[in-house]
Amino acid sequence: MTRVVCSVNTCTHYMAGDLCSARNIDIMHEEEGRMSAIADQTMCKTFHDAAGITSYLGSADNINITGTLMELTMPGHHLDPSIDCTVASCVYWDEGRRCTAKAIEVTGMQANECQDTNCRTFERREGGI
Repeated sequence: MTRVVCSVNTCTHYMAGDLCSARNIDIMHEEEGRMSAIADQTMCKTFHDAAGITSYLGSADNINITGTLMELTMPGHHLDPSIDCTVASCVYWDEGRRCTAKAIEVTGMQANECQDTNCRTFERREGGI
C-alpha cells in the first residue's frame, strides 16, 4: 500500500503528524479534460473543508474508523488510505487508476477547496498523455 503524507491542515480528514484519516482519497487533475503537466495541476478531490461540525458530519462516510482508532490508541500506526488516481500523465499512474508510488505527499496548508491542494509526488510521464 502507498504511504500517504498529508499536510492539508484545513481538511476534515487531517490528523496530527501529517496523517490522513480518510478511507480512500481521490487524486485528480485540476482542469477537466486536460491532463496535468506539473504537480500544481493536481488536486486531492477528497478534501473537505473543516469549517464546523456539519463539515465533519458530511465527510463521515469516508473515515478509516479502525485505522483512526488504532492511531489514537497506539501512536505511530500509520494511516494509509487507498488511492484512486485519474492523473494518467504521472509516471506512478497505472491501469485501474492505481498509484504505484511507495509514498505520496499531499500539500495545501490553509486550503479552502480541493483546487488548493496538490499531489507533490507527481512526476510527468515521458511523452505525457
